[in-house]
Amino acid sequence: MKYILVTGGVISGVGKGVISSSFGAILKCCGIEVTSIKIDPYINIDAGTFSPYEHGRLLLLGLLTY
Repeated sequence: MKYILVTGGVISGVGKGVISSSFGAILKCCGIEVTSIKIDPYINIDAGTFSPYEHGRLLLLGLLTY
């Protein structure tokens, strides 16, 4: 098993997801089994209290609160 880790700093919207999924699609076309995992570094922390200057822009959706 081999791993490819795509990381980025606190800048959101730099295209890490697009690059990861595109690279995964290319590998899949070559017959390589691909599994994509997104790791959330803010487990058990309220992301709404973060400063956008420290952690980038956050989009909080009020799903299931209506």
